[in-house]
Amino acid sequence: MKILKRFGAILVNNLWLKVLAVITAFVVWVIVAQITNPVSTTTYSNVRVTLLGTDILESEGKVYQILNNSDVVKVTVRAPESVIGTLSADDISAVADLSQITENGTVPIIYTLDSAESIVADHSELQVVVEDKKTRYINIVYELVGSVGEGCVVGKVNLDRNRIEISGPESEVNRVAYAQVIIDLDGAVKSISADMEIVLYDSDGRKVESETIVKQTDYVTTTVTVLSTKTVPIYASVTGTPAPGYIYADEISVSPEVITIAGDTGVLSSINRIEITNPVDIGGATENANTRFDLLKFLPSGVTIEGSQYDEDGSFMVEVVAYVEKIAEKNVSLPLEKISITGIPSGFTAEIIEDGPVSVGLSGLRIELNAISSESLSGIAEIPVSVEDGFHDGQILIVPVSFTLSEHVDAEPVYVRIQLTEEEKDG
Repeated sequence: MKILKRFGAILVNNLWLKVLAVITAFVVWVIVAQITNPVSTTTYSNVRVTLLGTDILESEGKVYQILNNSDVVKVTVRAPESVIGTLSADDISAVADLSQITENGTVPIIYTLDSAESIVADHSELQVVVEDKKTRYINIVYELVGSVGEGCVVGKVNLDRNRIEISGPESEVNRVAYAQVIIDLDGAVKSISADMEIVLYDSDGRKVESETIVKQTDYVTTTVTVLSTKTVPIYASVTGTPAPGYIYADEISVSPEVITIAGDTGVLSSINRIEITNPVDIGGATENANTRFDLLKFLPSGVTIEGSQYDEDGSFMVEVVAYVEKIAEKNVSLPLEKISITGIPSGFTAEIIEDGPVSVGLSGLRIELNAISSESLSGIAEIPVSVEDGFHDGQILIVPVSFTLSEHVDAEPVYVRIQLTEEEKDG
């Protein structure tokens, strides 16, 4: 009993022993805690920074762009194992308030995590570019790749919109020159309709790939009409009569002579030619009549011209020439034996009693006159069925001679004398 009282007196009277006892107890507690719940570290690689103040920028007509992927951080957390075992990347708070952006374009990132001894990140600032927001419309164009099936052509190409609205940072939006869709024909034999992706391009034809540009829509509905084809001739006609002394050569040329048309198969099946219904006027002409026509005005409904041989104004002009020439003349000496006598009265014989060959005056197209000679020309002298005083022996008749000529050659009147001889009667 005396010993205990003495030990107590020592503790009461010696303060340093009291402090030593407390320290010793704390050390023992720490050692025990480290043994039972040690502190360790873990790393999270994809912690997303939460942005504040974006609404303020939007209200001021501004947009921002995060640089160098700085809104994703790698964080190392030090905490007791009992805490780390319950953590995930979502438990780590990483916040950047854009209203605190510096002149250098940086924003501090504030990290917090309850129950953690420390948080160490691979960077502590968000890198941001703030610009004026710009909105503009750009045109949408299309490009056809591949080809349609054999015997088919592309008709109309239609986009359900021909321009699109884009918005974003002014510098990014200004890079965009146009939008384009690619249409793959891939041997199509019938019309195509599909939604095609809209891709942005700069003035040099390079793709503009920017996450900060917002498109009004990402797709456009395209319709490509695929048509059948058929090659047919072009016909033209004339009206009127050339000036006196001139003749229509019955020849008309059309350039081009044939045309390939495109349309629905059912429509094309009934078309065998394209006719220019406006005739070329050769009335009073003394030379060839040249006329140009827009063939598109004479195409049946639902039919177009294949290809792209159109004039700048969208017409398809063809040239029609109606040939007119001066009437040519020619004389042919026709032997008497080349003239046949027809209609000889019964009981008589007939003989041409001219002194020599008959001169035949011809006029008409030069090319046809050149083909006529005394060998190729022949005539017919037809005796009338009856004469006023009847037929008798030794009678001389003046009979016209007719010739078989083309419609482009005329012959002057030709007459021959024919003498009738009565045949002798038997007995």
